[in-house]
Amino acid sequence: MTAAASNNSQQRQQSHYSLPDYDSNGELPLHLIALPPLCTNDNHGTSTSNNSQHGAVDMLAYGGGDGHIYLLPNYSNQQKQQVVNSSSLSNDNSSNSKGDMTSSKLTTPILLASYDDIPRSMAVSSDGRRVVIGFESGETRVFFYDDNNEGNVDKLGVLHHPFVNVGVVDKAIDKANGGDDTTNNSDDDSEDDNGGFFSQSQEQSTTKFFHGPRSELAIRQLAFDPRSSSTTKEYYLAIGSESGDTPLRVVNVYDEETASKWFLEGEGGDVHGGAGVRSVAYSTSITNNNKSSGEEKQWLTTLGMDGKLTVWDVSSPLSLPEEWEHVHSDFVVSAKPDTGSLGSDAADKACQLVWGQVGGKSGKEVELVLLPGKTDVQVRVIPQRRSSGEEYVECFKKQ
Repeated sequence: MTAAASNNSQQRQQSHYSLPDYDSNGELPLHLIALPPLCTNDNHGTSTSNNSQHGAVDMLAYGGGDGHIYLLPNYSNQQKQQVVNSSSLSNDNSSNSKGDMTSSKLTTPILLASYDDIPRSMAVSSDGRRVVIGFESGETRVFFYDDNNEGNVDKLGVLHHPFVNVGVVDKAIDKANGGDDTTNNSDDDSEDDNGGFFSQSQEQSTTKFFHGPRSELAIRQLAFDPRSSSTTKEYYLAIGSESGDTPLRVVNVYDEETASKWFLEGEGGDVHGGAGVRSVAYSTSITNNNKSSGEEKQWLTTLGMDGKLTVWDVSSPLSLPEEWEHVHSDFVVSAKPDTGSLGSDAADKACQLVWGQVGGKSGKEVELVLLPGKTDVQVRVIPQRRSSGEEYVECFKKQ
């Protein structure tokens, strides 16, 4: 499996990673998620990185068979060269091939964390202050960073999100620098700093988290409402699980108290008719229903284990979640039924809803919701402005 990490500046080159069969089951990670440096709100309310010039938009890879989360650091060519030069100075017999090998080690996936349970989904809030992991067992963990404004800086001076254990990154840099030729931070390497990753017990002592809602069956996907913000203390998270009793929950994971109250749980169970939910996704932008009235629309879409697409109108303010409602459902022919974690294959687990935008010069003329199947992709076009809410719902129907 090869994944390309996206860039956040013209100076940062695209890095390519080859992910080996890293667990005992021979399963590759199924999902990637971006993890930019922690953001703060400036005096104008704009979310910015603390150090955007030296910040790295890392990628996390997860979803394999042994509970591992891999870090795919995004170093620029200039930063890689720092290690190449340092390695060459420390080795009188260095050559270009030695430099190439050293540079390539900085694009070797780093085993960042290992759990007894298997992470099935991860979500990061838009400001980076909440990172949530959903597990095979149905457990959710909410990592919070309200008091951390600096993040972590590694030996190359690159800023990472505080979720990243920078000590593990520094060890990988040391290895690339010739300190250790071992590049696979597996749990077999137990004599050396616990194999280069922090275990479940070590993780609890290095970062703060609390337990979110727990489902009877596996968590399949997590998604933050894009309107979530530390300013209003509202971090609404949609949770899709395989459980037919609790296929959908939306919860404010600002703290343990707010996370104890759930929304759309009963409605989700009724609408999905006893089937679990394999995917949840919010529309990428708030769309104007009627420009003159100022009414705006925010959509939440869920895809059932049985292939049923459901649309929820969550346009009401985050302070009024009781007003969120179901507006449409139909079955997606491209998505075959999913039998769940015990019987589903990789294609089933990776079948998720995707929202995007296309258009003309404005770049936001229409939104798309993609409904991927094992071999086909169904695309539905949602115009930005419609004359009525009823016409909006028509757009979600089969096209």
